[in-house]
Amino acid sequence: MLPVENAPGYRVLDEAGRGGFAVVYRAHQERLDRIVALKVLSVDRVDQRTMRRFQRELQLTGRLTGHPNVVTVFDTGVTRSGKPYIAMDFFEHGSLRDKVRREGPLSVQDTLRAGVKLAGALAAVHEAGVLHGDIKPQNILISRYGEPAIADFGVARVVDNAEVSATSQAFTPLHAAPEVLTGAPHSASTDIYSLGSTLYHLLAGRPAFHNATDPSIAPLMYRVLSVDPPPLNRADVPPPVFETILRAMSKHPEARYASARELARTLQEVQGELGLPVTDLVGQDPGPGPGMSTVSYPRHDPHATGPAGPVNPAATGGPAPRGPGVPAGSPRPATNLVIGVGIAVIAAGGTALAVHLSLQQSPPPRTTTQPPASQQGTGEPEPIDERDVAALAPRALKVTADQGALVKLRWALPSGARRYPVVLQRSPVKEGEQRITALAQGATSTRVAGLDPDTGYCFVVGVPLRISESSTVAWSKPMCIRGAVARSTE
Repeated sequence: MLPVENAPGYRVLDEAGRGGFAVVYRAHQERLDRIVALKVLSVDRVDQRTMRRFQRELQLTGRLTGHPNVVTVFDTGVTRSGKPYIAMDFFEHGSLRDKVRREGPLSVQDTLRAGVKLAGALAAVHEAGVLHGDIKPQNILISRYGEPAIADFGVARVVDNAEVSATSQAFTPLHAAPEVLTGAPHSASTDIYSLGSTLYHLLAGRPAFHNATDPSIAPLMYRVLSVDPPPLNRADVPPPVFETILRAMSKHPEARYASARELARTLQEVQGELGLPVTDLVGQDPGPGPGMSTVSYPRHDPHATGPAGPVNPAATGGPAPRGPGVPAGSPRPATNLVIGVGIAVIAAGGTALAVHLSLQQSPPPRTTTQPPASQQGTGEPEPIDERDVAALAPRALKVTADQGALVKLRWALPSGARRYPVVLQRSPVKEGEQRITALAQGATSTRVAGLDPDTGYCFVVGVPLRISESSTVAWSKPMCIRGAVARSTE
């Protein structure tokens, strides 16, 4: 068990929750004699610039103190071990994810009511000059009066700029906008997508792109980038509700609502059309806030067709993430990725334990630059040459510290690979744990927490180059510790 963090001025009473990026404690704030939630971020020491930005965002959010749908932050700082913490109002009823797990999907009326309130809160935050970056049901808490409130502003930026713990519950792109997965920065539009995804979750009882039979990261990323949200299996959900959510979750940012306030107004209109009570919005519409910028995206023609052109990694230092016809800098997500090798891990010491790093085989490269006649016009991209995949694989993966339950890893990236996201795979994993963890674009280090000190592990780091149903990732050579041995399954 990892030690309890010690924050000056707070006495930890018990652990209230744990996730991939943070541990939340119920704590007593000694100076004001009150119970608070103390959230300690699971990152290594953060540079001063990132910490100042994090505190600045919390200060901006603090202007909304008293907003019924924004969690009030009391204090920020660093623990004695150097980890950032947030002291905030304690919500004993947990999050919307907890509620769905306990009680099942929400009713249409409750979902619309929550949607109006959350979209209104998100609009107020955007107008204050702050982006959230990680809207999801577990970041929406329920007050003692039953009000939903958005928490964790600014946390995504700290996680993106520090080493994160790749535990079983670390980041997966279940509610992330497609363009975020391809390296675009967070924006008001990505927050709107995530809120739409959250509303889908409340009605379906699960995230739109979750597949319990195949929870691995590459197929999930493919679904987020390329597949429409599946229909809700509920006869009581009217078409206007589902259509509103689908627009918020559009793959293309320009097709979503122009603002969170527009989404809130639309949800109110749907309430009225269905004869439901119309939820009030807190505050008035002040127009664009001075701290926010608007990004113009090129229009996407939904009727445009045509196959993707052949990939030419040599010309760009890496596989082209977009086909022809997509303007440079467009956030239109790539819909193509190739996973390289299969590896088995054998734990040494006579334990007879055999585990696998489940990496999908790459298809053999073609020798022509034109697709066969049977595939012409199908939109299938040309496969990436094995040599180009190998040239972009992470190098020199090594363990810089093995502390039993915590291991620190570091690696090098070829220059052409730095514009892609990075994934970490470890083996073995316990039942229900996540085998592959998504890291930040261009990441070159991470921490893996929650390990069994008496078990051997193997790790590989990969760079997703193309995302499709048969995804492509450039994988590093495996690094094993404590007697574990990697063996090719090819």
